[in-house]
Amino acid sequence: MKHSTPPVRYSKVTSEVGKSGVVLREMAGVEPQSTSINVRAAKDQLSSLLEQASRGVEIIITSDGHPKARLVPVRSHGKPYSVDWKWLSDQPLVSGPSAEALIRIERDGRD
Repeated sequence: MKHSTPPVRYSKVTSEVGKSGVVLREMAGVEPQSTSINVRAAKDQLSSLLEQASRGVEIIITSDGHPKARLVPVRSHGKPYSVDWKWLSDQPLVSGPSAEALIRIERDGRD
């Protein structure tokens, strides 16, 4: 697991950020590659954390100072599967026993 610099703990100040005990890494105008936040602060700021993760920032959620989970952006899986119906209809039909006959043969062979 990639370790980032230690999180900055805000002291108890009059701002809402300080009151919630937020554990975030702040840099002037630059988004970090990885951010640590404790679980209580993560609950309070889930929407903001989701937005950061969607921009590519990895959010590490900690509990008692130990990493417990990672919030990362969803990667798209490329082009969805599509069926080539012409190719499929051009394939020869395979003849053989029906599924019912195969099951009967299997069951009769058990005796």
